[in-house]
Amino acid sequence: MTDDDLTPPAKRNVKALTAFLGEMEAGDAVVATFTTDRYGVFAVRGEVVQSQLLGAFTLGSHPLDSNRKPSKALQLLRTFHSAEREEAAASRPSDPAAVDESVAHGALIRVTYSEPAYGVFDVAGVAVHSSVDDSILVGSWMVSTHDRIAERVLAVEVLAPVGGHELAVPREITSWGNESAADV
Repeated sequence: MTDDDLTPPAKRNVKALTAFLGEMEAGDAVVATFTTDRYGVFAVRGEVVQSQLLGAFTLGSHPLDSNRKPSKALQLLRTFHSAEREEAAASRPSDPAAVDESVAHGALIRVTYSEPAYGVFDVAGVAVHSSVDDSILVGSWMVSTHDRIAERVLAVEVLAPVGGHELAVPREITSWGNESAADV
């Protein structure tokens, strides 16, 4: 992922997103940038899955469209080129995934997940702490709970420490509320 992937446009280009979605097929490798109040700006890279349940494309569980119209949270969408995929795979830490005090609320992190329904994908964004269950999340995906790494996490990288980046830091989660009504 590039820094541009975590920089949403000043004005969302719905026409370009719709055109990209119109050409997309299941299995395409893409990078998608989302913005939500709860998780801030985050980018997901991996292979697109056609959801039979939603009748839409998803990337790492995040819906990209509804009836080929971009989801509200989707800001950018681009091809995840083969050279980038090879570089990402080669740079993935070989040590078992672990978290320490640097994986804290406000740190900029990239987490690689392996989920049977969505394959292997990365999520990069600002770590968000939930005081509800003492967990750290990025882009709605659990990174750790009580300092124990989540089951589907393959790798965790701190891209910038707390205060070491320019992205807005979302509020700490103090209540799950109606999570089904969340944007992503």
